[in-house]
Amino acid sequence: MYLFLVTVHVILSLMLVLIIILQPGKGGDVGAAFGGAGGSTIFGPRGPTSVLQQVTTGVAVGFMVTSISLAWYSNKSLLAGGSDVLDEIEAVTKEKRAEEAAKTTPAPVEELLEEAPLEVELEEPVVPAEDDAAE
Repeated sequence: MYLFLVTVHVILSLMLVLIIILQPGKGGDVGAAFGGAGGSTIFGPRGPTSVLQQVTTGVAVGFMVTSISLAWYSNKSLLAGGSDVLDEIEAVTKEKRAEEAAKTTPAPVEELLEEAPLEVELEEPVVPAEDDAAE
């Protein structure tokens, strides 16, 4: 359902942009703002609406409905215990830290001794002669 709504929303947004670009201007330019020839049509009746204007209204209403539906669906999934982006990032970060800690943790001493036992031969300690110490 969510994927369907997103798909319809994207299609409606593209259609809305194209329909608005296709509509002709109303003929009001800078002169109309200062009481020029087209100034009387700004607040007056514009005549019957064209098919393109009606399609624009329909697509705009559909766009608003899908926007509200997507917002409601998103909020509903969050309230129902759905995953939050920040929670997912935190979980991934914890997993990576645990993996790094496992890699850097040294092996227990018993395992090291089993792998390569230490064989150290002790030599007699070198003690300085008493004659050297008296000098």
